[in-house]
Amino acid sequence: CEVVTDTMRINEENLSLVADCDIVCECFDNAECKAMLVNGISERYPEKYMVAASGMSGLHTGNTIQTKKLGRRLYICGDGMSDVSEDGTLFAPRVMLCAAHQANTVLRIIAGEFEV
Repeated sequence: CEVVTDTMRINEENLSLVADCDIVCECFDNAECKAMLVNGISERYPEKYMVAASGMSGLHTGNTIQTKKLGRRLYICGDGMSDVSEDGTLFAPRVMLCAAHQANTVLRIIAGEFEV
């Protein structure tokens, strides 16, 4: 496994930053940035796996955090409905649960396990 780190703001103009990556894991806090990355990768690099997060805010039960496969190469982790603008804030335990789902999904993809 090769990990490459870059400290920069990702935008539509520099999505080529992930050109050599097999799997892209989205971890943005901003909904517009999330959509830009997921849509941009899907359009420009349809051969890449995308693991994104949606819905982890508030103090809802951790049991609502799930991983869903949408299409051939897109995975969404989270509850799919909670919104920080409604819930007021994020809490570390739910963020951690969602991040753990994302990490597990990435490892499963690497291992050739593509179904959730």
